[in-house]
Amino acid sequence: MPDTPSTPWCQAVHSLDMGLMIICPNGKIQHINDSLRHMLVKYGGPPDIEWKGISFFEIPPSLFGRTLFGDFFQTSFLPSIRDVLMGNNQHYTVEYPIDWIGKTTWVLSEAHPFNTSNDHTTQGIVISFTDITRYIQRINRLERALAHDHSLQELIPICAVCKHVRTAEEWEPVESYLESRMTIEFTHDICPACIRQLYPKYSSILDNPQTSSNNSK
Repeated sequence: MPDTPSTPWCQAVHSLDMGLMIICPNGKIQHINDSLRHMLVKYGGPPDIEWKGISFFEIPPSLFGRTLFGDFFQTSFLPSIRDVLMGNNQHYTVEYPIDWIGKTTWVLSEAHPFNTSNDHTTQGIVISFTDITRYIQRINRLERALAHDHSLQELIPICAVCKHVRTAEEWEPVESYLESRMTIEFTHDICPACIRQLYPKYSSILDNPQTSSNNSK
């Protein structure tokens, strides 16, 4: 059965957005918080497993969800966690993807030793699991935007009348020419000079904006 939160501290640990797992020096799982329990089920793990007392290093990858990193789990992830547990490393962090209902979810996992004795010997480790999908997506969008941010040539042939730009294929509006080569987007307005030329009977508003303000009351 899941640990019952009995103190404000326990309640805070179980209410965190990130999943937490405590592993004893012998490699067995001592505690996991509710957030991790829900995360593992959400990403494909079995809902009825009792995690406490299981050897962390004997867990099959499938219990962590439908991971996409293949042999990495056995060849790198578990050995790195063991190094932290044995005191050979003070920290380990890794990002890995999970295939969840046809979508890729990214998880950040970090392992830290903890000490509860005066001689500072390692009493176990804490492993955290955080869903970082939205941050990875933001980075991907930024990289795509930067990939399309082409530098412009020094001389751009532009029509003196219609302001279309000549490319190798065609003449295209200057707006689309710039938008396809830079991370910009145009919005439209009309300048005072064009208002005077196209709408002369309204041009007096430009000369006396206070009149327009009074008429609108």
